[in-house]
Amino acid sequence: MRPNYLVRLFTLLLLTVVATSASARWYQVEVITFQHASGLSTGDEQWPELLALPDFSDTVDLIVDLPEMDDEPVSAGSADQHATPIAFRQLDRGEMHLAGVERRLRNSSSYEVLSATAWRQPSFGVRRARRVYLTDSDLRSLTAEPEPGSDAALRERHLEGIVSIKVSRLLHIEVDYLYYHEGSPIRLAETRKAKLREIHYFDHPLFGVIVQVSPYLIPVPVEQSSEDEAPDDSAPGEPSPS
Repeated sequence: MRPNYLVRLFTLLLLTVVATSASARWYQVEVITFQHASGLSTGDEQWPELLALPDFSDTVDLIVDLPEMDDEPVSAGSADQHATPIAFRQLDRGEMHLAGVERRLRNSSSYEVLSATAWRQPSFGVRRARRVYLTDSDLRSLTAEPEPGSDAALRERHLEGIVSIKVSRLLHIEVDYLYYHEGSPIRLAETRKAKLREIHYFDHPLFGVIVQVSPYLIPVPVEQSSEDEAPDDSAPGEPSPS
């Protein structure tokens, strides 16, 4: 049983505090999933039976809504514009760099977009890398699991999976998805070396996953910044820009 939302929220906030030291580097991760329109009717083609399923335990859910912590209204100009962002908070569509890619997919008759989401997170290295759980269905409630037999529990789900970034000297992107084709799960699992800002396609005859990882620089007050203190946003393993 995956932990409830409040427990996950507390854990994520704690992880944010631990990980956001002065040396922590932050990244914006964007994921688009789609299915091939031509693959929706594959005739008599048979897909091999899966010998193993992805491990969805110990995963992170994106934070969609934060609970209200104060009953005092916040004025428009009083918000801290330089506060550390909340790790794994789902971003608005307007904050996505891949909005144009999503729009082209939606305008094409060859593809059907299943989900498009983005979040920001610090690096947790390799051994402590966080695995983010994603799905195209709003089957999961933010506060409780759906009751068996309820409309929410019966809602169709096309795919679910995990995305993880592992950062050391190099950056690696790991995806592990299940796509439900006519009730049968089909798996796409791959780990790929990547560079920052590259757009990566993880493709299957029936569906695909697009991932982009970009550096995210936490804004600092102008009086505290200088050219000498500017963080390096080059890809891991690449020389810093001169």
